[in-house]
Amino acid sequence: KKKHWKMDTYRRGQPWGKLVKVDSSETVLLFNKECTVGRKKGCYLSFPANKLVSGEHCKIVQDESSGLVWLEDMSTNGTMINMSTVKKQTHMLQSGDVIHFVYRKSEPEQSESFFFFFFSKDASPAQEKDTDSMEPENKRRKTDDGINLLGSLLSKPPVEGAKTDKMEESLTCVICQDLLHDCVSLQPCMHVFCAACYSGWMERSSLCPTCRCPVERIRKNHILNNLVEAYLIQHPEKCRSEEDLKSMESRNKITQDMLQPKVERSFSDEEGSSDYLFELSDNDSDSSDISQPLVVCRQCPGYRSDISQVLFATGSNYWLPGLPDGSAKPTGEQPSTSSDLPSAPQEYRCPPQGCHLICTCCLQPMPDRRGELNSQQVIAQQCMLCQRPFCHMYWGCQRIGCQGCLARFSELNLTDKCLDGVLNNNNYESEILQNYLSSRGKSWRDLHQESLQSLQQGNYYLTDCRISANAIVCFCCGLRAFKELAYKYRQNITPSELPAAVTSRPDCYWGRNCRTQVKAHHATKFNHICEQTRFKS
Repeated sequence: KKKHWKMDTYRRGQPWGKLVKVDSSETVLLFNKECTVGRKKGCYLSFPANKLVSGEHCKIVQDESSGLVWLEDMSTNGTMINMSTVKKQTHMLQSGDVIHFVYRKSEPEQSESFFFFFFSKDASPAQEKDTDSMEPENKRRKTDDGINLLGSLLSKPPVEGAKTDKMEESLTCVICQDLLHDCVSLQPCMHVFCAACYSGWMERSSLCPTCRCPVERIRKNHILNNLVEAYLIQHPEKCRSEEDLKSMESRNKITQDMLQPKVERSFSDEEGSSDYLFELSDNDSDSSDISQPLVVCRQCPGYRSDISQVLFATGSNYWLPGLPDGSAKPTGEQPSTSSDLPSAPQEYRCPPQGCHLICTCCLQPMPDRRGELNSQQVIAQQCMLCQRPFCHMYWGCQRIGCQGCLARFSELNLTDKCLDGVLNNNNYESEILQNYLSSRGKSWRDLHQESLQSLQQGNYYLTDCRISANAIVCFCCGLRAFKELAYKYRQNITPSELPAAVTSRPDCYWGRNCRTQVKAHHATKFNHICEQTRFKS
């Protein structure tokens, strides 16, 4: 696979910083005091094949006198730094910041993301960690001639006496390129990262940073943590600074409840006690889920520890609990942080042998109350379209990054990114709609409300007649319905309100069903806000 970015390799002097591509060891050393990033040929770091990058996207500047480094954005869509958008502004950079010149959550292959690292004044590049040597030989990217691609772009003089430390290589986090600290492993792929590093990643993606496998569970890796501790005893010079450790502790968002759910443990008669208690599970074995007790619902009382009464997974969205014990305290009494919901559901207690649902978003159980008749409020626990259970409207979803996984369609928080590729993943047509809304001072919320009014008045018709403003839908189903409404909205914009370059394009034969409209050259040449006119079955 060829690299789709270029840089000028003729530089003199010592580099003052570097950019390391996310999920890769590809590195760009920063020599110039002002490094321009963009699509143009003369930029220090150029992305000529990525149309989402502006001609002169931004520039990274270092002030020699103060040593400060900042990023000045000059792009059309802005630059994202640590998941915060900077547009036509200047942002101070710190070592370890994640810079997204292009960020597309739905199209990760289009994203251009780099870690920024700053070299201290008294440190030479040889003293910095060499990201090339950190990667195994068989995984290094090579050119057709077998020459190391990074070595050809960023040639470095060999350090005499330097040898690859296989132990350090095995104990290195691929995100921060430093020794693992407070290591966690992801299941089922078992890739390992620093807890602080993965905390920043999981806020924007539920996939593994290394293999893109969906993450089902997070677990502490005690074995690797012990190995790192033993390695640092032998190599104290590789210990992190106190400031770095404090920073990592503050960035660690992985809570104990996320790592180890509370389960019931008991002492056998041979151990001299028949009492039972709740404690944190610390089981790192590879036994199957069928043999492991799982977390109890936060509205459940206690459960007896007899094997026939422990909570087991059933392979579906239901949990079958055992007999309650009123003397035990309910677990998980912490209130949800994702929404402000009435306290009535919190006063509920699960009945004996009551069934539970598993939230599709946070994978936590909640009591199944869909069959109850409640005159005061509707107990919404599932999407009316896909029928999947969600806990947001019941007591607030606790997954980090959840924007409201279940809500009324009119109140669904789709975020500002919902307009990206909203029209059949056609970026050109979607930008036309975004520019139209921006020129009139409107946002996606205005589009949503106006479309719902037209739907209620009978001007718009959706393929699923169950959808209305008060329909209880999940985020995925709501976004799908919103895209259909956005197409209707764009279809009803009069040609006089659009630029001449837009209205002068001929219609594509395939119309809205065209599979080539995702390509920029085709989308620019033909109009796709129309129906298919040829080859209809």
